[in-house]
Amino acid sequence: MNQEIKEQLSAAGMNMEGALSRLMNNEMLLERLLIKFKADTNIAGLEKALEEQQYEEAFHFAHTLKGVAGNLGLEKLMDAVGIVVEKLRSQTHEGIEGDMEVVREAYAQLMEVLKQVG
Repeated sequence: MNQEIKEQLSAAGMNMEGALSRLMNNEMLLERLLIKFKADTNIAGLEKALEEQQYEEAFHFAHTLKGVAGNLGLEKLMDAVGIVVEKLRSQTHEGIEGDMEVVREAYAQLMEVLKQVG
């Protein structure tokens, strides 16, 4: 992964240092995991479950997405999804669409950069 992509990922809310620390500074492993993340379906599952008002299912998708984002150092996405997770956990759905807009923006920004990876 070149320096420009690393900078773009940082600008998109990734804590590169934290992610590499969790992976014993293995950049190749991080790159492979980021490539796998591009195919992750939790965001789509979350969107569909919310659309269908399947809030328990939405919670599981959101919680998984938050965990994956956290492990990869995708802090902006993790924080945004974390708000949705907490609302779903407490069964408070008011304003969740606005919260999801923040999740979508963070996700889209990451995906734009990740197009260049792999």
